[in-house]
Amino acid sequence: MRPEERDQDEYRKDRKARKAKERALKRKILMIISSIVIILAIIIVLILVVLLKGKIDAEKNQIDSEAVASLSMTYVGEKTETDSSNENITSVSSDSSTDNSTKDLGPVPSIDTSTLSSPDVYMIRVEDNAPVIDQNSTARIYPASMTKIMTVLVAIENIDDLSATYTFDGTEFNAAYAQGAATAGFEAGETVPLLDILYGIMLPSGADACYAVCNYVAGSEADFVTLMNQKAQEIGMTATNFANATGLQDENHYSTCQDMAKLLEYAVKNDTFKTIFSTHIYTTKATSVHSAGIALSSTTFINLPSSTLDNGTTIIGGKTGYTDEAGHCLASLAKDANGAEYILVTAGAAGDANATPHITDAVTVYSQLPSA
Repeated sequence: MRPEERDQDEYRKDRKARKAKERALKRKILMIISSIVIILAIIIVLILVVLLKGKIDAEKNQIDSEAVASLSMTYVGEKTETDSSNENITSVSSDSSTDNSTKDLGPVPSIDTSTLSSPDVYMIRVEDNAPVIDQNSTARIYPASMTKIMTVLVAIENIDDLSATYTFDGTEFNAAYAQGAATAGFEAGETVPLLDILYGIMLPSGADACYAVCNYVAGSEADFVTLMNQKAQEIGMTATNFANATGLQDENHYSTCQDMAKLLEYAVKNDTFKTIFSTHIYTTKATSVHSAGIALSSTTFINLPSSTLDNGTTIIGGKTGYTDEAGHCLASLAKDANGAEYILVTAGAAGDANATPHITDAVTVYSQLPSA
């Protein structure tokens, strides 16, 4: 082969090799680009999944909150909306810690009561039992569902093991329904821990739960009421007589704001009572009837925009009451910004069943307590 032909042949081979390398490089670049595109697509999909899940969770939480806000059935003994929803809602409580150490409490606060709807009002500072408001405090009132403070207290003091259970047989709900009373939502055949039943009394004001503890503790409501009146005398509630465990209207079922304050002052010294009393929302344990438990909401806190007021006062707990004869009632406990605790009992506020003048009165009074 001549030199010229040999050079041309080597040139063609070299060119062919360069083109092969270029094609290989292009394939590698395409593979890299394809891999990057696939990875980016996966990342985008994951981001979309996370965003979608967040939106679904947010919508679910909103539904849960709306379910809690609509708890309880309407009735003449305690007007409130109930839904025995099975949403798994976490128990929420106010700060119920008490500091009774010796401290300078200062003068008794001066409270303007001129705008209150409640004609009967009594308020004390717990640490020194000093009266803050005394407005018709010894006038006879119908306590309505404030009665359930005593019902829960007597149950706690007469039950050795609150983890023990009670099985509802249906008579409890039937009795409550026949009287137009609110229920916690427990059903026939349902076996429930006694502690959960106490929450069913205090938070949604369930008459079915009241009848259950009456049966468990004393065998009947009548015998349980005997224990309630014995405890009232022990505490010094000399102007009080209980005729039932629910607070439904009865001419022989009466008290005074001063006596109800004595009761609450005594009751909150019991840690179990105070925990129940200060709870906003509670979910009962799962049962064969309610697999997710029952969401129970406090008739006090459900009507409060916030339990902490602008002056730093915290409303720790409360028990509402209402009948046509009693008007709107509330027995509550609060702590001011300096740590002093107060008990306030109001009764007789006018308004239809769905009004909340008793809640408004409590906010009006507590908002005037000293700030830090």
